[in-house]
Amino acid sequence: MDQSKIDEIVEKLKNQISQGEYSAGQRLPSERDLAEQLSVSRATIRSVLLRLQSEGLIEIVPRGGAFVRSTSTIDVISRGVENQQFNTFMEHFHQQGKEVLVRFLEPSKIIPAGKDIGEKLNVPPETEVFRRYRVQIVDRFPYRIMEGYYLASIFRELCDRDQHLYPVQRWDDKYVPFFKWLREEKKIFPSKSKERLKCRMPNAEEAKILSISRNQPVVELHRWVWGKSDKEDDILFEYSKIIYNSSLHVFEYEFKLGRE
Repeated sequence: MDQSKIDEIVEKLKNQISQGEYSAGQRLPSERDLAEQLSVSRATIRSVLLRLQSEGLIEIVPRGGAFVRSTSTIDVISRGVENQQFNTFMEHFHQQGKEVLVRFLEPSKIIPAGKDIGEKLNVPPETEVFRRYRVQIVDRFPYRIMEGYYLASIFRELCDRDQHLYPVQRWDDKYVPFFKWLREEKKIFPSKSKERLKCRMPNAEEAKILSISRNQPVVELHRWVWGKSDKEDDILFEYSKIIYNSSLHVFEYEFKLGRE
């Protein structure tokens, strides 16, 4: 495959997007049409589109085509943003007027923590936890995969609520976001969060769920969340593993430096 030809077409489409020939949200011509217009193979066009996707200029929707991405779709994710600034990450997008969906990849359920999750939540393996496995979607684009584990002693009734929402939850004004529910119903206020990030390539399942290629990086984030109540301080109630489509996120952290 001619790499120089790929570079040339990438630059051509970039210019067309920046000059408004293809506007945000607009569907690009099909691979076949682009190949005919530019007198190249469909394999070359496929490589071009994957490059544009990896650079955050387009999104490829399976069986739907390639769409120019709005720059406003990128969001800044900072430590504690869900606890401090918005009810939840997805509520933030809903307030911006975007279409927000949550698709359950598996039914939510109560299970024993087991050795691995028990260690992460600092509880015995037999402790019951509430497990959620979902993908969050904004304006048709899969944003992130969330696999969350929560203490069932606090969140059991949320499992019942999820059964009514399965398989797809539509975000609307009637839906009570997670942290708002936690504050109002359980009187538990998120107090601190610990996060660990790693950039890597997706596995086959993650690439399929996020509608990205296997050579487009993802960010894997491990999150622990503590809360406070009138009866108890620093309850470790959540451990989540989150896989982000890296082209749709900017991670921004601010912290103070100590004095010598």
